[in-house]
Amino acid sequence: MSTTPPTVLPPTQVLPIENLEQLVTYSTEKRASDVHACLDETVALRIDGDIGREPIVTGQAFFNDILNRLTPEQKTNFTNKSLAADFACNCVGWDMRCHLFKADNRPILAIRFMRGHIPTMDDLMLPKAFQDIIKQGRPTGMILVTGYTGSGKSTTLAASIDWLNHNSALHIVTLEHPVEYRYNPKMSVIRQREVGRDVVTFGHGMVDAMREDPDVILIGELRDAETVKAAVSAAETGHLVFGTLHTRTAGSTISRILDVLPADERDQVRTMVASSLLSVIGQRLVPRIGGGRVAVFELLLNCPAVAGAIRENKPGQIANEIAVKKDMGMIDFDTCLVDYVRKKLITPEVAIETSDRPDEIRKRLGITIRPTAPIGGGASPLSAMRR
Repeated sequence: MSTTPPTVLPPTQVLPIENLEQLVTYSTEKRASDVHACLDETVALRIDGDIGREPIVTGQAFFNDILNRLTPEQKTNFTNKSLAADFACNCVGWDMRCHLFKADNRPILAIRFMRGHIPTMDDLMLPKAFQDIIKQGRPTGMILVTGYTGSGKSTTLAASIDWLNHNSALHIVTLEHPVEYRYNPKMSVIRQREVGRDVVTFGHGMVDAMREDPDVILIGELRDAETVKAAVSAAETGHLVFGTLHTRTAGSTISRILDVLPADERDQVRTMVASSLLSVIGQRLVPRIGGGRVAVFELLLNCPAVAGAIRENKPGQIANEIAVKKDMGMIDFDTCLVDYVRKKLITPEVAIETSDRPDEIRKRLGITIRPTAPIGGGASPLSAMRR
């Protein structure tokens, strides 16, 4: 027989949170990246990648405050239509995106905080070869930013768009759900459209965008065949298109973007992707020495060999091309992890845990695994580092 640990602390030990301002102030002082608030439960915060409970509780007054902040359409979605609502807002100086939903018939609010300012590409330590593409004047083609939810894709996109905004006279159209970073137009004209508020779907937004004289189009997510085909077509016809996917590697990204298409259209679009792709940048956030997190990157750049692998439907060759074309500026996750260890940005343990090939990381860092001592033979260290 097992018992479930309580999720609510005794009332005398918790601080009631009655509105969003109180919750945001508390959470940002703790340096949280995400917040999970459920009716009559202690709040959970994600700090440096880990979730833990806090001695604060959100009751009905808090959720009444949230409901009062929704638009009539969002309130209808939450109460009647989809039983969920997505919205972005600014509270006590913090931009955030929020998802209100129900579980066990109780309202729950999930919050992700955005940075208070748009960081530069150098701030994020984006690979030089990637930055060179953005800075080459008026690039055209497709750039895909990939990684799991919470890996920093939106921030990488924002840094790239903001560089263009400050350095090029362009018309930039973004399609987002919801709008996360707000840009202050400098040299460029920027139109930010929120799916569900300003446009019905990403696909409809792409159709509209092509009628709006765009130079750059940012698509929050390539999630369906209509959007993928429109994005690839825009990239082929002289536009710079940014898109995101929730994929783990560059090879799987190419497969995913084609898998959403009907089988009889894949060969044609595969050829278009091979000719229009500029790069795929994948990223993962890992704990940084001294606190916080840092993004590690994989960077694929298009070249004749990569384009050939795409056209011939051989995604397995893409990882090999990254490995042998490092002189072009391509980089794999393992190389980035090892570089960060040597720069003392992350620990060897983090690099080993993050890598898909931990033994390769150990080899590059000179870490050997010693056999465990026989039973009764005394303790023996499992690993040692040779410098």
